[in-house]
Amino acid sequence: MDKFPKVSNLQYLGKLGIFNVEILHLQFANGVERDYFRLASKRDAVTVVALDKDDVLCIREFAGGTLNYELGFVRGGVEADETIFQAAERELAEEIGYRANKLVHVSTTSSNPGYSTGFHHIVIASELEALAEKPEGDEPEPLELVRWPLDKLMDLRKEKDFRDTTHRLALFELEMYLKDQQG
Repeated sequence: MDKFPKVSNLQYLGKLGIFNVEILHLQFANGVERDYFRLASKRDAVTVVALDKDDVLCIREFAGGTLNYELGFVRGGVEADETIFQAAERELAEEIGYRANKLVHVSTTSSNPGYSTGFHHIVIASELEALAEKPEGDEPEPLELVRWPLDKLMDLRKEKDFRDTTHRLALFELEMYLKDQQG
């Protein structure tokens, strides 16, 4: 498994929203050949777990995949000219009207490395301040802010509409971060 497959014939098939659909032909060291399809994202994403005193700030937002309002954390794309911290600040401001005085990157993940090129960065935001005016974001409707008590943090995973895998990972990353801060 030390030898990477030979990639040949990478082709652009078209655009699907923010993704470019591509096909690439691979030849593995054992001679087996396969065509792989992937979603090539031009940008990474960020999930922001916002801590406000004794609460974690969640949002409830409509999700086209489930056709349901889902509970989760602030998130969005990292623009070409942004760092992950700049993207976290912008999304925090646009989605819930806060700014953070402290941002900590705790994890980088890929939700589906077999089919997607983008990475997802989990950032914890603390020492929050409410903004006088919330900047306009790209959401089609206002997002519902949901305060979740930190002393009931792990109960969040039991909520039927808290399903996003990256947000569930972020919940555990937050738990580990808080333990590290105490000890």
